[in-house]
Amino acid sequence: MYFQDSLEYKSENIYHQKTREYFNEVMSSYNNGNYRSAVVMLYSVVICDLIYKLQELSDRYSDHIAISILEKIKQEQEENPTNPKWEKTLIDEVSTRTNLLEPQDKLNINYLRDSRHLSAHPVLDRLDILVKPNKETVRANMANMLDGLLCKSPILSNKIINTLLADLVSIEEQLVKQEDLERYLNSKYLTKINKPTEEKLFRDLWKFAFRLEDAQTNKHRIVIYNSLLILFRKELSFFVSLIQNDKNYYSQITLENPYILDLMLNFWSRYPVTYLHMDETVKVIIDNKVRENFDLFAKSVFLSDSLIEHFSKIRTRSSSEDFTPRMRDTETALLFSLSREQGITKEFLDLLIFLFRKSSSYSDGDYNFREFIIPYGKLFTKEQFIEILTAINENNQLYGRWDSRKDNPRLKKIIDESPYKDEFDYTQYSNFRF
Repeated sequence: MYFQDSLEYKSENIYHQKTREYFNEVMSSYNNGNYRSAVVMLYSVVICDLIYKLQELSDRYSDHIAISILEKIKQEQEENPTNPKWEKTLIDEVSTRTNLLEPQDKLNINYLRDSRHLSAHPVLDRLDILVKPNKETVRANMANMLDGLLCKSPILSNKIINTLLADLVSIEEQLVKQEDLERYLNSKYLTKINKPTEEKLFRDLWKFAFRLEDAQTNKHRIVIYNSLLILFRKELSFFVSLIQNDKNYYSQITLENPYILDLMLNFWSRYPVTYLHMDETVKVIIDNKVRENFDLFAKSVFLSDSLIEHFSKIRTRSSSEDFTPRMRDTETALLFSLSREQGITKEFLDLLIFLFRKSSSYSDGDYNFREFIIPYGKLFTKEQFIEILTAINENNQLYGRWDSRKDNPRLKKIIDESPYKDEFDYTQYSNFRF
């Protein structure tokens, strides 16, 4: 809406309280037509805001870059108390050593600095020895400073990853649900960073999630991975292009670590386009791994053109194996999540029933009933319940196992609590004993 472009609206979003208070003086001068005073004060506000942000990074996050910049300008002030050279040093240091200012922001600040000098310092060879800027120029300067600096959070430091990782460790046990973690990260970090910082953060999170193997990273890899997912979904097309344009970096993955491999397959299956941009060496390794391991194959959805096609491939491979392969709960959970997102839950449940029917030993039957039938009992249709009962009735590895004595009553209870409870004639299934 148009009012969101107003200076008044933008000034309400100034990050630091003292900066907001100082900016009110700029607004007062501007509204009263005192444009020269507005420019002079605006430049002072910018310098103060840079210092406030560095101080917060120093005090709250122990940011070494912020500390070193503050020490440098303090030393310059002490050496030349009357020389304002330290202001330029401050702007240059923040611009080159942090991500707080984008290139255009620095250009705008330099332009404001020049305007301030012309407004504050007499020029002897001019009729008006003090330059008076026009209203439009002053307003543009104010808008540029609000957008480029004053309304930004100070966490745009190059070292944001250190701050974020320490924070993740501290809140990991409190924010177990993904939606809670997402709300937390968006509120505290992701809504306050710019594109260069997003790119740097994504690269760092990728490295920690899929490459590093130190003890701390191993311990907290899941919350790091979940944070990467949240950031990736925020700007999906942007991050896909990053991967595409720097495949060498993003293809450096520790695939021999089973935990990293598991998460990597999960990520590729959720976002198959990212796998397309991997280096060929990665694809060769993955092809070999999934050929040798059914568990890895089952969750590698990205190797199929669609989830439906992948379900078909699982059926085909499980039928050709000498033994009945088992899908682990991690594979099942991923396939269930993807099937819900794509509206094909029925096809997913049909696959589970197919694998349950194929149980070739008592232990397979116990496992498949526990993992494939009970957790999804409330989702089965009448026809699917019939398929399950028929499978039990016809496969002695299902009806003859010891655990069927307690499992069959559990299944009947689920059916009796469904909308189809009065539509079953259990006498048709003589081997289904409850």
